[in-house]
Amino acid sequence: MLFPTITFAIFLTIVLLVHTVLIKKPTLWKICMLLASYVFYSWWDWRFLTLIWLSTIVDFWTGQRIEDETSNNIKRRYLFLSIATNLGILAYFKYAGFFVDSFVDLMSGLGFNLSIEPLRIILPVGISFYTFQTMSYSIDIYRKNLKPTKSLLDFALFVGFFPQLVAGPIVRAKDFLTQLASSNREPIQTGRATKLILGGLFKKIVIADLLATEIVDGVFRNPAGSSGLETLIGIYGYALQIYGDFSGYSDIAIGIALLLGFQFADNFDQPYRALSLQDFWRRWHISLSSWLRDYLYIGLGGNRKGRLKTYRNLLLTMLLGGLWHGAAWTFVAWGLLHGGGLAIERAIDERRRENRPSSAIGRGIRAIFTFHLVCAGWVFFRSVDIDRAFEVFSALGNSWSSAPSMNWGIATVLVIGVILQTCKTGIFDRFWQQFAEWPAIFQGIAVAAAVVGMDLLGPDGVAPFIYFQF
Repeated sequence: MLFPTITFAIFLTIVLLVHTVLIKKPTLWKICMLLASYVFYSWWDWRFLTLIWLSTIVDFWTGQRIEDETSNNIKRRYLFLSIATNLGILAYFKYAGFFVDSFVDLMSGLGFNLSIEPLRIILPVGISFYTFQTMSYSIDIYRKNLKPTKSLLDFALFVGFFPQLVAGPIVRAKDFLTQLASSNREPIQTGRATKLILGGLFKKIVIADLLATEIVDGVFRNPAGSSGLETLIGIYGYALQIYGDFSGYSDIAIGIALLLGFQFADNFDQPYRALSLQDFWRRWHISLSSWLRDYLYIGLGGNRKGRLKTYRNLLLTMLLGGLWHGAAWTFVAWGLLHGGGLAIERAIDERRRENRPSSAIGRGIRAIFTFHLVCAGWVFFRSVDIDRAFEVFSALGNSWSSAPSMNWGIATVLVIGVILQTCKTGIFDRFWQQFAEWPAIFQGIAVAAAVVGMDLLGPDGVAPFIYFQF
């Protein structure tokens, strides 16, 4: 079930009506929200609900055992069971085929031809997100940063809550369960929620999907047939496409959660204004980057064991972050580029004797350099394989004499995407505060008009969100 569809609009309307009626009856409300979440997820394939149930039951039980045990060795065993279960599920469905194919290719390169049938494993939607989410619960209990919930219903809703189930943001148990247990939720911020949902739809339908169909897909499908200028615009276009697609989903998810009484932190903060890769990861997919920092980088030792191990930990963290996105060598290359870049940045910073503030020109140069380094990574991220990525880079050397095959509408979308990345949008906050005070019928008319307008501006059909494949 995709957000920008009539089906989801009907589903959300029913959920909001149930929410309004049952908000004063917490237990019944939780049951209905959990059932709604399972309906939402099973719309793709109901069989994969069993994986969510397995993660839910194992992590709920191990969380209780970790809290109750007094022996650290036994606590570690329960923690290992939780991590092994989640990573085992993830490894089988996401990486088994990749490793088998890579092994066959390696043996073939050594002169041994193996006749192994390719594994045709369907990747469950959202598996990377909810497994990371449930693992963090067990780790936080083990670290004594969180007390386990005694309600299986509460924990199941934390794992399966539909707005962010399939593509994030990755919500921490402490944040969600605290809000779930509170009887004093803040009043629904209709204005902010509507702003987030409509803004997310605009990013997805008008920016991301239009850029994909009009310029990006063509360049990455046939780099040799694109001019150098078209290739460059295609690379820039993909940077804006993936931002519009993923930040759009995050905004919609946060907005829907807000309508249901939950406050989630922002997942993006104008990442292409970053002055370094470290700054980029403070702004891009914040819930994942903070997860990797707290549970992987720090778990590996962080920066506590000397320079070389710090560089190693940065490289390993981003390498595994790349593999988290997908089982392909392109994601390995993307992770290594970011990990290596972060290690080099840290080495340079450590060797600076003075940390003087940069001039405006200096900050501008750093932002431009960082953006193009990120775009180079996106070429690997978007390409079907390593060879195609290098074909795209090579196509930048094609003739620049021919004009790019795009219309003024696409040029406008590119400009709007740049504006969204460089200008603060707080000037519109007052409008959304006033919008919340409009009569419901006028709010409905305004939202419907905005959605119809976006549908007319966007391409035909609705493409799945990019991060659904992760």
